[in-house]
Amino acid sequence: MKKNEFFFKKKYCLNALFIALLLLVTNCSNENLALEATNDVEQVVDENTKIPSTAKSDKSVKMSINSVSASAQHSSTYSAAKATDGNLNTRWTANGTVYLYLDLGSTALIDYVKIAHHAGNSRVYKMKFHVRNSTSGSWNLVGTKSSPGNTSNFYDYDLVNSNNRYMRVTCTGNSSNGYSDIKEIELWGTPGGGTTPPPSGSAKDILGGLTNWKLNAYSGSLNVGSSNNGLSYVDSASKNDNSGWFYGSNGFAYFKTYPGNPTSGGSSNPRTELREMTSNGSSTIHWDGTTSTEHSMKWTVRVDDLPPSGKVCFGQIHAESGSSYDDILRVQVQGSSGQNSGSVTLRLLGYATEELLGSGQSINFNFNMDTAYSFELAMKNKIVKLYALNSSGSRTSTLFTSGSINSDGNYFKVGCYLQSTSSSHSGSSVYGLVGISSLSVSH
Repeated sequence: MKKNEFFFKKKYCLNALFIALLLLVTNCSNENLALEATNDVEQVVDENTKIPSTAKSDKSVKMSINSVSASAQHSSTYSAAKATDGNLNTRWTANGTVYLYLDLGSTALIDYVKIAHHAGNSRVYKMKFHVRNSTSGSWNLVGTKSSPGNTSNFYDYDLVNSNNRYMRVTCTGNSSNGYSDIKEIELWGTPGGGTTPPPSGSAKDILGGLTNWKLNAYSGSLNVGSSNNGLSYVDSASKNDNSGWFYGSNGFAYFKTYPGNPTSGGSSNPRTELREMTSNGSSTIHWDGTTSTEHSMKWTVRVDDLPPSGKVCFGQIHAESGSSYDDILRVQVQGSSGQNSGSVTLRLLGYATEELLGSGQSINFNFNMDTAYSFELAMKNKIVKLYALNSSGSRTSTLFTSGSINSDGNYFKVGCYLQSTSSSHSGSSVYGLVGISSLSVSH
């Protein structure tokens, strides 16, 4: 290399470095809060062991936002301040991977956020939510969300509850282009801080010990994409927590299933689910649904993630092995591949609908992802019913009543049972995730 050429290149590099540093300084907000994400220490939660959200509290209130800033803006017309000005006709807009920073002014219990997106009725926006309690603390992930794509009005995004002052929203554009557009954002929770849900213990403890249930799940070390994802199917698996398929968090026992997991010989659909046993757990149970004795299962459930098929069963009445039909009634939801927010359809399948009515049935019920609901499945006198329950466990409405079903060897099952799984899904990292916080049966 020639000497003059060497000095020219050296001078050029130094100038470029100076300009880059100058741009970095001038683009940072005067607030200490608005640090570049790459300079922050971040507590990363991998999607394979993600911490599920807690249920929203009806005692949460809209909290005052002390200040707002952003890592970028399209122009002064679309500044960060527009995201909290109370006007749905203005918005913050920025291109690429950008960050919106919110300061509550003091520590508060952050429960969930409400966001209205520009053109949200036709575009899907992807976001990650991080919180911390000081400008020098680590950012902690409390939610990875996608907008539903069907509303431009406010939509609720449930988060892991925490006592913190600052929030960072990481935005990466939308399904139509690279721009992120937030018309308004609101933080809901308890000002001044509150009681963060304590560590909730193991999945088994959350569901009362599970003495009268066995777990159909796996053994091995989860390795998504390998043969059977590195697992073996176990008909009566350990009930100890395992982040790959069965674990407790925030008061829910979580059942997680990848489409490439192994399954039992009688089904092509993988599942992580509980099968009802006798009261002491010593043997399987088969109860008679043809008599006047009512057999009932009550459970509180939330669906956080859908598999590639968009379909997952979270509760059912199963018939005795060897019957001409096995699922008397499956309670499941149907949405889109990988869906983790927004509304889904409550569906009933199995003998009670597909055989007696000719097809599966969609139920008129407002079912949203990341939201807990309580149901009861009951059978007596050859009739199966599905009820919606209130928070006290009382029946509020009858969602379904079957025709006559002559089945005398039945049992309940709950968990995450994937539906319509195909061989093309085998290597997918998209999973089904179902949480259950209470479970009881009576005979």
